[in-house]
Amino acid sequence: MRKKNIIKNYWNDLDNRLESLMKNGVVKLKSIKDFELDTISKETFKEMKNLTFLESGLNHKNFLNFIEMDKYLSPKLLNIARKFFNYKGDLTNKYLISRKVEPGNIKEKYRLHFDSHIFTIVFPIKIPNSLTGNNCGELIYFKNARSHPNNEILNIIDKINFKRFASKKGIEKLSKNFEINIEKFENYEPLLFFGKTTLHTNYALSSDCSGYRLTMLTHLFDDTPKYGLGNLLRLLRNR
Repeated sequence: MRKKNIIKNYWNDLDNRLESLMKNGVVKLKSIKDFELDTISKETFKEMKNLTFLESGLNHKNFLNFIEMDKYLSPKLLNIARKFFNYKGDLTNKYLISRKVEPGNIKEKYRLHFDSHIFTIVFPIKIPNSLTGNNCGELIYFKNARSHPNNEILNIIDKINFKRFASKKGIEKLSKNFEINIEKFENYEPLLFFGKTTLHTNYALSSDCSGYRLTMLTHLFDDTPKYGLGNLLRLLRNR
């Protein structure tokens, strides 16, 4: 009963937050810092071993089940997707990626992109810090950087066009035309945003950060065709 009440209370202001999402394109959810994240982090670390990305990990699924996302959040997002984006799919259309970045990993910085799913939720599971003030993999995002694409060809052209800004200088150029947002996740508040219109990437995880950075990226409702770019990239990643 106690767990049931905790989860119910966690989602008790969801409608207000979703109103903010519709208005701004992005919204923070309540902090998850009291949800035994140390245990989840350690178990996920063991599950991932030396991987940077793990698709549909058991601990990721268990975490979403624990917070009862498919009971409280997913159905409301599905209604939005159907009403405003003419989405024809169902709740099972998910893409779950656990992302673990070790200190000093420079390969994961500035990978600027739009997602292929209508919604993206970033759940911060382990967020390190730097005593010297260096970057620790913070999320960089530009909300409403484009309109929701209704044509896959134009979607691909857009993605290619924005890829030329996938560098430190490119991010600086973009920030002159778009509002830049930096999310540290220091309060462990998940970030929910429109994945197809929010341009996003990460800073590098400096070698002096206090440990690895672990996030659970939860993508909902891919409305692109089966031959779309998103499906192709996921196929290549899983080879």
